Amino acid sequence: MNRGKRYSRKSRLRGIGVVSVLLMGSAVSGCSGDGVLSEFGFGKDSDSAAQDVLGVQIPYQVKIEGIDPQEEKLINALREVSTSIRLQSRPTPSLAGLERRAEDDVERFETVLRAFGFYDGQVAFNIRKAEPDDPTISDDENGGDGDDVVSATSEPAAGAPAGGEQPDPVDLIYQVDVKQPYLLSEVKFSIVRPDHTTKREATDEELERSNLHLGQRAAADPIILAEQYAVDIMRDRGYPLVEAGKRTVIANTTEKTISVTYELITGAQANFGKVNVKGAESVDEDFIAGYRSWKPGQKYSPEEVKTTRRDLAQSNLFDSVIVKPVGPVAENGEIPVEIEVHERKHRTIGGGVDFSTADGPGANAFWENRNLFGAGERLRLGIEGSGQSQGLEAAFRKPQFLKRRQALVADASAKSYSTDAYDGELVESFVGIERKFGDYWSVTLGPTAEYSDLTGADSPNEQFYLGGLRGVLRRDSTDNPLDPTEGNRLEFNLSPYTSLSGPSAQFTSVSFNGSQYFAFDEDGDYVLAGRGRAGMIIGEDRSDLPANKRFYSGGGGSVRGYEYQKVGPIDEDGDPLGGRSVLEAGIEFRARLTESFGIVPFIEGGNVFEASDPEDLDLLWAAGLGFRYYTAVGPLRFDVAVPLDKRDNVDDDFQIYLSLGQAF
Repeated sequence: MNRGKRYSRKSRLRGIGVVSVLLMGSAVSGCSGDGVLSEFGFGKDSDSAAQDVLGVQIPYQVKIEGIDPQEEKLINALREVSTSIRLQSRPTPSLAGLERRAEDDVERFETVLRAFGFYDGQVAFNIRKAEPDDPTISDDENGGDGDDVVSATSEPAAGAPAGGEQPDPVDLIYQVDVKQPYLLSEVKFSIVRPDHTTKREATDEELERSNLHLGQRAAADPIILAEQYAVDIMRDRGYPLVEAGKRTVIANTTEKTISVTYELITGAQANFGKVNVKGAESVDEDFIAGYRSWKPGQKYSPEEVKTTRRDLAQSNLFDSVIVKPVGPVAENGEIPVEIEVHERKHRTIGGGVDFSTADGPGANAFWENRNLFGAGERLRLGIEGSGQSQGLEAAFRKPQFLKRRQALVADASAKSYSTDAYDGELVESFVGIERKFGDYWSVTLGPTAEYSDLTGADSPNEQFYLGGLRGVLRRDSTDNPLDPTEGNRLEFNLSPYTSLSGPSAQFTSVSFNGSQYFAFDEDGDYVLAGRGRAGMIIGEDRSDLPANKRFYSGGGGSVRGYEYQKVGPIDEDGDPLGGRSVLEAGIEFRARLTESFGIVPFIEGGNVFEASDPEDLDLLWAAGLGFRYYTAVGPLRFDVAVPLDKRDNVDDDFQIYLSLGQAF
């Protein structure tokens, strides 16, 4: 076989520095001993993929050799820009056409190499007869030496068998020599202020915030992204109108290093000025402006702008919120801020259903107005009915009460209960102040009052009139209220009570609830979730406590596998007695197998104790398997659980639960 042509292409810019088109968005400058970096574009697709009249095509495979397999991103980038790979399903009618594709790829590949910091990288290619798929076939049987380089003739199907048969397949092999990578040796800022310009090296803090460090490979992406980080740094320093100017990149071909200078045109430093509101219809503009997290005249900070936007978005009053400075900076050094909102509907009607084998079906409905008086006041009225309770409830919340991030909250309910633990009527009310602090924390404090007329096991069976104080400390860093995949929820509750009339009772209830969520993947399809609960009552014996103020455990929101309130002490009739302390723990693994379906194996344990400080902390355990059907609102939950510590004549063989949302 005739020895064909081997094509080799060297970098056109050896001896002077080169840089990727991805690196260069601006002109660059050079200096003695350094190379001036030029811009590069992608080559055009030079092959028309036209087929000859006889329809002869040369099938081929593409191989990229010479790159460390650990450079997965580089290899993938080369394959993504390759013309020969993109058009592989449309083979050329001649080797010359395939060669043109390869020549185009050489330019593309060298551009990618520069983008990854290999500025001296070289690419060559050759075309060889393909290796036989069957290693038992000899070279003679396969038509000759498979290592021969194929002739690059321009004749269609050169060397093809007679009679219109298709030619043998070939391998297009790219040999990539990445050479020594260039390293980042210097990062400078050229800060152009209205009255003067300062040129200096970036500080260690600025490098860290820009996600750069000296000595790293001088790849394009981090160098380009660092420019926006540099702009953000100047905004944090009170320059709201800062812009990126000319970016200069210089290569030292002797030292194999890259130096970058970012030009930052700051404009004037500014303080927060007047707040203007656009788009408000039924929501009061002054109320919206009151969400600003900064004080008048405070130095401009993008973090404060971000906080204000987040708080407005979480108010549930708007479909969209934009908070931005609108220049120019006034003579007094202040810059106006514009808050543009698009209101959403403020009234909602909804409801839900649930079911368990022990409690039977349940349903609830509600009506809500989130802008009752024009300043984000939320009123929610609800009704519920099940085999355990029936009644009405109401909740009111006035945000921005007296000061920012503070709300006036109130709730009340009037219900009739019929459970194994107690029967009768209960009316409760609460008014308090909720104060948020930090990103995830809140505290609620206020007086509470209630009236109860309940009959239960080991109960005084008398009417109680209680007054007290409710104090709640909460943390919620979860990402979804109905289906959390990361973060945690913590709640500490301290509530002292005293009798206002009727039987004498003075006691304090203390409880702690917590849950934690760990996602094993970025999409949150596999989540390990755990929960715990502990509580105690100090001040009265169990028999002197109102039945509804005791602790109970068991059921769909507690220890699944046991009936509602049935975990803990029971009387001779099998009715729950409740207790003065409680301990619960549970863990489950949530696996979303498809877009709509998932499974959840779980195990839970708990118990209620008569004493506030029990000596024996044995728990009753249960295990089960849940199924989830994911909807736009949240997951539909179907759980089956069995008691592992089943008590004769008390516990059923299994329990079934159906509701919306995860168990915790």
